[in-house]
Amino acid sequence: MDKKSNSYNRPISTQTYGLRPYEDNCDELADLCKESGQKPGEVLRDLIDEAFRARRNPPIVGIEIMQTLEQLVEQNRQLIEQNRLANERYEQLLEKYEQLDERNAGLKQGLIQNLREFYAILLETLSASIGARRLTWNYVAYTVLKQSGSTDEQIKQRYEAEKKAWIDEKDNIATVLEEAIKKMPPQQ
Repeated sequence: MDKKSNSYNRPISTQTYGLRPYEDNCDELADLCKESGQKPGEVLRDLIDEAFRARRNPPIVGIEIMQTLEQLVEQNRQLIEQNRLANERYEQLLEKYEQLDERNAGLKQGLIQNLREFYAILLETLSASIGARRLTWNYVAYTVLKQSGSTDEQIKQRYEAEKKAWIDEKDNIATVLEEAIKKMPPQQ
């Protein structure tokens, strides 16, 4: 019983009602009378008062549950919206990735084509260089050395010395280039 409800200061109606409680409630009514020291009529009056107050003012717990449910529904809506936005962003990123991948494939194909063309030009240059060196040696240097009185053995030794010098010069240039490449800052 709620003794804080000021039920003892409220006027009592003169109207009476006949009440026959259910059998299973009689034991509980007797226990309440024993605990409170009130007569059954007084206990029943307080119980009826309590029931009417509960009906007029529904429990706050129900309101809190509704508010919590509304908050959860709102949070769920927000999460759904965030998920939708994240999915849109993911789709945009996927589209950008596919575009970059296509662009990368195009650049790679272009680079391969440029390397092939550069390789062909390099082979032509190398071929022309070897041809020019052989022509120079066979017709110019050989003729000059033969006219200066050098023997075939001397010309051959001279050719071998020149060949060794060409190879050494090539190796020196390659070494200088490799050292220059090592000194370059790494690409980001």
